[in-house]
Amino acid sequence: MRRLLWGVVLLLAGCHDSSFGEHSRDEAPVPETMTLTQLCAAFKGGTTEVTSDLRVAGRVTTSDRAENFYRTFCIEQDGAAIEVMAGVDHLHTDFPEGTYVTLQLKGYALGRHYGVLQFGRKPASGSSYTTDYIASSRAALDKAVVRTSLEKTVPEPTLRTIAELTPAMCGTLVRLEGVRYAPEGLATGTTWAGYKRFMDESGATIHTYVRAYARFAEEEMPLGRCTLRGVLQYDDRGSGRYILKLRDESDCQLQ
Repeated sequence: MRRLLWGVVLLLAGCHDSSFGEHSRDEAPVPETMTLTQLCAAFKGGTTEVTSDLRVAGRVTTSDRAENFYRTFCIEQDGAAIEVMAGVDHLHTDFPEGTYVTLQLKGYALGRHYGVLQFGRKPASGSSYTTDYIASSRAALDKAVVRTSLEKTVPEPTLRTIAELTPAMCGTLVRLEGVRYAPEGLATGTTWAGYKRFMDESGATIHTYVRAYARFAEEEMPLGRCTLRGVLQYDDRGSGRYILKLRDESDCQLQ
């Protein structure tokens, strides 16, 4: 264990800078060299190029079918998570929710965006992003992401209250119960597109996020007491706020 943690220290002392079809087969299991929990705890920020032979694994918790997650997917294991900047479309056909994958980190980069640890390529000089997409083709993505089993275990979001949320939970799939849509100021409209504020009975708030190009962006939001599910993010600009990025419209259910 001491040798593993020393390897992590060496990694993070490295370079810092601010419709395809089903797999024909699954790969043989590739042993992970560290857990997602260890990786998340060791990463301190900035863009970090991985120079050591490190591998982490987890189960897919998101889907790009509704196009709110665009060319990316998240994996989670034991309460820790990472977003894979895949760079290709139709990821839900090859990496459906619940499948187990291993990420081969060497030669790629780690960064953090809205509190979520990301795995991708090192961005071009001058880019405002902390990571870039891994690939534009299936073959290139296969070098970085190995699907070790198609056997699916449906990911269950962890029940939280807004008051319990912490930045360390970012990237994980969470569930919030007993919240209501609470528009800000003179905000109008009840479709999902953009940021929407929700409030619980204690007055604590969280925003949902749906990109304008998501398939359900113009769908009407359910109005009333509801349960929200999604991937947790944190916007640390200004006073800071937590954001729940929905996977599709079913991530909001009236109670």
